[in-house]
Amino acid sequence: MLVEVKINILKKEGKINIKILYLPNSLLKKKMNLFKRKVAVLGSGSWATAIVKILSDNLPSIYWWVRELEILESVQNTGRNSMYLSSVAIDEKHVKVSNDLIKTVSKADIIVLVIPSAYLHRTISELEPRHLENKSIISAIKGIVPERMEFITDYLMNHYHVVPDQLGIISGPSHAEEIAWRKTTFLTSASLNPELATEIADFFRCDYVQTNVSDDIFGIEFSIVLKNIYALAAGIFRGMGAGDNLLALFNTNCINEMTHFISSIHPDKDRNFFTAPYLGDFLVTTYSQHSRNRAFGVMIGQGYSIRTAQLEMKMVAEGYYACRCIHEINMKYKIDTPIIDTVYNILYEKASFRQEMYNLLKSMK
Repeated sequence: MLVEVKINILKKEGKINIKILYLPNSLLKKKMNLFKRKVAVLGSGSWATAIVKILSDNLPSIYWWVRELEILESVQNTGRNSMYLSSVAIDEKHVKVSNDLIKTVSKADIIVLVIPSAYLHRTISELEPRHLENKSIISAIKGIVPERMEFITDYLMNHYHVVPDQLGIISGPSHAEEIAWRKTTFLTSASLNPELATEIADFFRCDYVQTNVSDDIFGIEFSIVLKNIYALAAGIFRGMGAGDNLLALFNTNCINEMTHFISSIHPDKDRNFFTAPYLGDFLVTTYSQHSRNRAFGVMIGQGYSIRTAQLEMKMVAEGYYACRCIHEINMKYKIDTPIIDTVYNILYEKASFRQEMYNLLKSMK
């Protein structure tokens, strides 16, 4: 933190105060160590752009890989992502943007993945395990790799041989749009490696982002995926005309189902679901108009076909892919998940959304 020192200087005209701000030696050393680390962000959507904004506010320089030539040229020429969050100014002096994936990865020792899970596998297919060797990989992805039915951290361990101590996730109730407006946001950095979790928290902490750390990488990663399915379902109810009274009851049932599901698969007596990365992230995704999963569900509840709703969406609704993956995973565990089952029937079994949601309504308490 900054420490304020007041020095009094006497002049003929009278006494004036001069403020000097400095960092204590311990914090200055910590800050300098952070500056030595080289960070790369992979992804070009809204959330990636918001993360680039946060990190570029904190670090002297970062590397940014974008796939689209249009975005590359836009950032280089105007300092803005013309396709996503175009209101956000990117300081090109501090952000080195490129569309060369391997070159960008090679320059960094910390990689932040912000690619939609539905496209991750094919987007980074040119990377080999050797390219990620001895690098810390942080996932800011809000989904499951659908081709592999794997969570992001499992996918990285199984296919790129990244060791658990080099893996982390960043999560919490956070919409990219509010980050762009510098709205106060709380994020959680999670890793089995406490030093890495703390380091990532320090990278993201700034005047409008507060951070804390956790070692519950499993529970948080599951919550990230499940809340998208529940937001989609809440959107369907909203599209059908449901009011706040019903949605409050529905969200209560969602929380009960989510906590039961995660606790059944991976019990943890220290896990507190009523904190930001669990309940907080769930609430912002189900209630906010910024939520793409909620918006996707609203269209279905208004009578759009699944395909038409997908075409209307400019961004990926992770809940669509997550629902099938969680359904498949639950075939092994056979946990009672009526809400997830209902969404799966609507999305993949061509069931009537009205009938399915009415049946679900009858079972809620």
